[in-house]
Amino acid sequence: MAKNAVLRREQYRLWYEFLNRAKQQKLRVSKTYDEWGDTSIGFVRWWRDCGSKIISEVANGVHLATDASLDNDNYYLVAIPKHISPRLARVQTEQLMKELKKQHGTHKFKWQLTEGKMPHWQSVRAYLHALDCQDMLVKQAMESGGSAKDVKSKHVLAALREYYIKKSIRYKNAGDRAPLRLFHGGRTTDPDLILNDPTQSTNDLSDPQDAINAVSAYLRNANKILLAVKDGRFPS
Repeated sequence: MAKNAVLRREQYRLWYEFLNRAKQQKLRVSKTYDEWGDTSIGFVRWWRDCGSKIISEVANGVHLATDASLDNDNYYLVAIPKHISPRLARVQTEQLMKELKKQHGTHKFKWQLTEGKMPHWQSVRAYLHALDCQDMLVKQAMESGGSAKDVKSKHVLAALREYYIKKSIRYKNAGDRAPLRLFHGGRTTDPDLILNDPTQSTNDLSDPQDAINAVSAYLRNANKILLAVKDGRFPS
């Protein structure tokens, strides 16, 4: 499978995960999601049984045709003579694409990512993890007789640091890397020590408040994505 196809599947996995969070928060999601079927199952199983049938994995860039693209009507197959220059091929291909779009219109997918500047997908995953940490802490607070107001950004930061540290140990530093900004000011997972972390190196001049501010921004961005996802758009 092409690398960009794998990347796009990861983007849809994040869309799927945010949709689940929207449902967990009792947000009213668009009825267009009905064709997504059962989204309470894991993404891999959902993709195999449903997602791959309603979402086309189409590359974002030009590449040599493969067996998969030969029979895929989401592509134009163009013959380029080997002897012409790259510049002439670019000019003529652009002209041909304009003519084809005039004839057939702009091709759009029902489930396509929102156009425009896309965020770094590792950042979107961090937003999702921050949201999960906050939800976990709110649940714990309410079980103890408290409320969501008792959960502050520093508490979410401490839980998020602990998540990334444990994941790093479990997978031996493979996979998702923790955003460095989350560890400005130290590595403590005690929320009451974050602003004055005794483990912070004397050579580390980073501000722990910046880490707290990062989490606040992550949660704002996560909630923006949730509101977009419930209406059938992703990332926003």
